[in-house]
Amino acid sequence: MEILVSDTVREWLLESGLNAATAARRAGVSASTLHRILTGQVDPSVGTLREIAIGCGVDLSISSRTISDWRAAAAARSMLEEGYVAPEVEIDEWQTRLIRLAEGDDPIELVNAAARASAPLLRDGAAWYTGTMTVGSVASAGDAAGGQWALSGAAGLYLPELGELTPAITVLWCSDVQTVSQLLAASDVRTTDRFDRVTLGVVRGEAELFEGSFMRGLVHYAAPIQIVIDCLSLGGTVANVAREEAMTW
Repeated sequence: MEILVSDTVREWLLESGLNAATAARRAGVSASTLHRILTGQVDPSVGTLREIAIGCGVDLSISSRTISDWRAAAAARSMLEEGYVAPEVEIDEWQTRLIRLAEGDDPIELVNAAARASAPLLRDGAAWYTGTMTVGSVASAGDAAGGQWALSGAAGLYLPELGELTPAITVLWCSDVQTVSQLLAASDVRTTDRFDRVTLGVVRGEAELFEGSFMRGLVHYAAPIQIVIDCLSLGGTVANVAREEAMTW
């Protein structure tokens, strides 16, 4: 879940018991600047944000992690996929970023950039599984959990039959990771924290992700461009095959 700077600063004020005017004075910023931060009108510099934190009696630390933002894939789809309905949230910034990251508007480079930035297996709450499972058992878990679901990754690339084993690495997009995980727990699969052992990743998908999904038999699959983006994010053989597929567009 994305945490807004405005919400964080508002929480500092609440916990400190200070009003905005006092906090601004202690931080050495104008009251109007603090107001714009609280209303999301500006993105403060790290230095300004730390002064506000100190003024409220807390300190600010910065950490980094590999990016995993679903808006990157949504932005690429809105640019390249005819008929795709852009999500309600703002994706203009990601469209601009993708052009910068791709150093142009070449479709292949755009999906590559989106793949690097969307990284579904690194999403908060994603569950990684290893072991032997059929496509049918994964699909059954998706169905039984209710809500929307779709396979992507290797399964979306190869479209195996229900009785075939789920190829690594398959992504199961769903509305409820916890329920799907409980259903899978009754099978022979087990969780893993090692990427090189992942067979299946269960990831929560926003409603817009399921736009353009299709069915093959009893299995729901993500839209082709979403499958390619997901495969490119996974690396290895599936990424190479997906790249070749994208070259035919």
